[in-house]
Amino acid sequence: MSPYHRAACIIYLSYQRPGTGYFFSRYFCPLSQPAQSRYLFCHVPRPGQVYNKKYWKLPIIYGAGGAFAYFVSYNQLKYKKFRDAYVNGDPDSPALIDGIYYDYSVLPRGRDYYRRYRDLSVLGLGVIYFLNIIDAMVDGPLFLYDVSDDLTMRLEPAIIENQGMTAAIGFRINLGF
Repeated sequence: MSPYHRAACIIYLSYQRPGTGYFFSRYFCPLSQPAQSRYLFCHVPRPGQVYNKKYWKLPIIYGAGGAFAYFVSYNQLKYKKFRDAYVNGDPDSPALIDGIYYDYSVLPRGRDYYRRYRDLSVLGLGVIYFLNIIDAMVDGPLFLYDVSDDLTMRLEPAIIENQGMTAAIGFRINLGF
């Protein structure tokens, strides 16, 4: 039993109500492979791919998550600056934001712009999170799938008869399992 499997059992059993009949031993865990990887991903950041031994996905996941987190924080910062400048500003004088003077009539448009892109960045972060849960859930059963050397595919020429009247020349694909 791998350390990830033991950790998932312990985490899972710690959430069980007393008296439900679950017990922890070295060989028993109530989670199957797909459920375990999905459970790990939902509660601990990004171990679903590590558990499924898909290490190459980690930089992609962390890169996308980090990019969206940066966009959320950047757009939130700019949104607050435009909002505060509009609420506390004087309509007769321009507002100074990050070294640039903005006319008072432009401030609501800038505030709405950064609020919209902040909300879209939060949505993108949520999409990345749920896509990775789905990815861990799909990779769980495929991790156990047996791909043996017996799989063959042959492409060979063939004469195909159509209802006994005509014949055609084509290709036949034979798949062997």
